[in-house]
Amino acid sequence: MKTGFIAIVGQANAGKSTLLNSFVQQKVSIVSPKPQTTREQILGIWTDADSQMVFVDTPGFLHSKNALGDYMLKSIDNAVADVDCILVVIDGHDGIDERELSQIERYRKKGVPIVVAVSKIDISQPAKLMPELAKLNGIEGVSEVYCVSAKRNNGVEELKQALKKYLTGTEMYFDEDDVTDKSQRFVVSEIIREKVLLACQNEIPHGVGIAINKMQQNGNAWDIDATVIVEKASHKPIVLGKQGAMIKSIGTHARESIEKMLEANVYLTLWVKVKEDWRNNPSMLNELGYSNRRK
Repeated sequence: MKTGFIAIVGQANAGKSTLLNSFVQQKVSIVSPKPQTTREQILGIWTDADSQMVFVDTPGFLHSKNALGDYMLKSIDNAVADVDCILVVIDGHDGIDERELSQIERYRKKGVPIVVAVSKIDISQPAKLMPELAKLNGIEGVSEVYCVSAKRNNGVEELKQALKKYLTGTEMYFDEDDVTDKSQRFVVSEIIREKVLLACQNEIPHGVGIAINKMQQNGNAWDIDATVIVEKASHKPIVLGKQGAMIKSIGTHARESIEKMLEANVYLTLWVKVKEDWRNNPSMLNELGYSNRRK
């Protein structure tokens, strides 16, 4: 049995979370078109007959503008410490620029094997993609380069099998049935946040937090009460929608996804509250589970 940790890093919206979900064949990390959708390191665990691979999803690289941003940067630093391999995900549709190349150089200095996954090849033109791939040829420290489409599951299994060669452990870190290190409560809050981001993606920024007020199981059903936290008073009516239509739609889509995850009926109640500048409020960050303690 070979075991180990693989950090997944890259720019915002490069496809890191989609790739993680494809690796473990379950949704453990939320996805939206907004930058900074992933806010902390999330483990996705894949165990088969001869290996256990622990993938560490991370926030996209960013320039911090608040305490939450500082937390996210710390999450990236924690993720790449003591791993067996660093998987750099690059959006093949957008092309490879100096940001990606400088990040590869940064991680090369850590002396950890680096594998590059060029993502979104399903929407990339070959004539445009090939010159971009040429930029990666001969870069010192890059062990291998793979082209994948996580959305269509093209090349993902080949990449996963190739990553096994970098595993250095011999003891399992998690039970064979585990797919993530996160609690059900955390996953529920992330599902709700994802639905808010998808529903309001063109109307509010990504400064949305989710507080789970109650999550109680009653027989074969769950009673969940949660609050959507926004930063400005002007954002509250957007999330609520006309006569509550938006928050009702968010709740319906969130409930359906939560029921699929919990494999049970769910009664979900959502509220919306304004907490000005909550991303710079230490007590609010702690309340919502964003802490810089090493996990």
